Amino acid sequence: MGEIDKEHVGAYACVFNEDFSEILLLWRKREKRDGIEVRGWGNVGGTVEPGEAPVQACIREVKEETGIVLKPDDLMSVGLKRAPDASTNKWSIYFYATSIDSRTDVRLNHESRGYGWFGKDELPEGTLDTKGDILGWWTLAETAFKIPKL
Repeated sequence: MGEIDKEHVGAYACVFNEDFSEILLLWRKREKRDGIEVRGWGNVGGTVEPGEAPVQACIREVKEETGIVLKPDDLMSVGLKRAPDASTNKWSIYFYATSIDSRTDVRLNHESRGYGWFGKDELPEGTLDTKGDILGWWTLAETAFKIPKL
């Protein structure tokens, strides 16, 4: 009998500006998705470490990758993605949302080449998640933070 693979668990933050008109995306040097290295625009985040809650992992990853310090109350849950039932790779990714002052100093670590602030109509090509997923989390974040519709 073979060894049972552990499920990969990740936690990511959708970081928005003050009025939720723009999202912060990082240009990732490399990231593994289903065992394949990919590059592209993505949210801040990474792997949940053993004994760590997803929200704690999200806070840690945001600090490591951008230098931005968050507290649990700064984050709202906006989604969970899981591997399809038939998939041989088992994974779960928790998504949270927060807003920061867009003038906040972003200090990238070695995992990213750059960052940008993007409006809903300006999402770049080459996003690691689908634009539909990003826009869906955006809508959930606006609802969670009670942002009025324009």
